[in-house]
Amino acid sequence: MLTNYLHELWQSAGIEKNDKILFHSSFKRTFQEIISAGYELNPIDILDSLIDTISPNGTLLLPTFNFSFNNGVPYNFFDTKSEMGLITEIARLDPRASRSLNPVYSFAAFGNDSDKFRDIDNKSWYSSDSPFGIVHKDNYKICILDLSERNSQTFAHYCEESFKVPWRFYKKFTGEYTDHNSNKNIKTYLGYVRKLDKGIVTTLDPAGELLWNRNLFYGHRPFEKSGIRYVYSQDYYNLFEELLEKRMSDPYYYTVESN
Repeated sequence: MLTNYLHELWQSAGIEKNDKILFHSSFKRTFQEIISAGYELNPIDILDSLIDTISPNGTLLLPTFNFSFNNGVPYNFFDTKSEMGLITEIARLDPRASRSLNPVYSFAAFGNDSDKFRDIDNKSWYSSDSPFGIVHKDNYKICILDLSERNSQTFAHYCEESFKVPWRFYKKFTGEYTDHNSNKNIKTYLGYVRKLDKGIVTTLDPAGELLWNRNLFYGHRPFEKSGIRYVYSQDYYNLFEELLEKRMSDPYYYTVESN
């Protein structure tokens, strides 16, 4: 049965009953392997199996990010699609989901603690009152499937804002916003963004290698076996703090490119 196949896949990477997980993903290879194994693929089965694996007391959090608001495109709670892949768009539309309200960094949550994320309208993308704050406080497993750190580890930006790092600054983004009650307003949000004029480039992959070296990553590297690895959010935060205090954030989290 496909259900058993998927449960074994998640469990082989260390995803267990009652886990709290933030799941970043690229499912292309997983889809191909499911089909090659002779199963008929319905993408909703992926979402259902993840929810089932962490039941009865776990929580699944999926990113449903969309960056159009930053470019002046109106945000609509009902119509603005996730840009994070097919499964996250299915999650966004699922009636079981509790959804946060930031127009750029929104999430769909399922399971025991999903109501903690419902209707969170954090004004600053990565602030302590954002979903990232819950991920940190409740020590979620940050799970990543077949993606590099650079293309997935958004929690690093929460750490950057938490410590008000000098290579980023607050920038306002204002636009038309239609909320979950169909009310239309003009709203302003804050992004803690890179100082592009200073040549700041996000790295993150070196920090990922350090996590492996310190045995803080569990599971499998991208495109190996399940392709799923995870790190506990508090371990990630503590490493970030350590490197910041030692003035070693460059090159682990950012670097400076000369013009």
